[in-house]
Amino acid sequence: MNNEFQWRSEMRKLDGAVEPARDLWPDLAARIGAQRMPRRMPRIGFAIAATAMLACGAGLIAQRLQSRAQSVVALTQQASADTVVPRTPLDWATPANPALAAAAEDLDGASAQLQQALEQQPDAVFLVGMLNRTNGQRMRLLQQAPYAG
Repeated sequence: MNNEFQWRSEMRKLDGAVEPARDLWPDLAARIGAQRMPRRMPRIGFAIAATAMLACGAGLIAQRLQSRAQSVVALTQQASADTVVPRTPLDWATPANPALAAAAEDLDGASAQLQQALEQQPDAVFLVGMLNRTNGQRMRLLQQAPYAG
């Protein structure tokens, strides 16, 4: 307790700010400036090298994607010229009854339109429901085909 009392009394005697014997800021600024200069040069070189590598990588990826897209377009054109692709997976199952065949054709057309709309708007949940209902009707039509007179 005696030490604290002495410390407080000495603090009261000071009664103001104490200036250091010399100004420290010029020395600190010189040290900070001397330390930062060597570090910036490697960072700038690293940044330039990283940017160049990134640009080269992006160019190679773009070139590969373009060549793949061209080959896919060529294969698609060749396949469409060689074969007739059915519009829907159920095109192979056409009922023998002409009335049911016309209804199956209408359902297949509706299914194809819904699939195209779903490709344009893949987040449209209501289109998935409509497509499921249309395919369900097509399956019921196929089940009824043997019994139709």
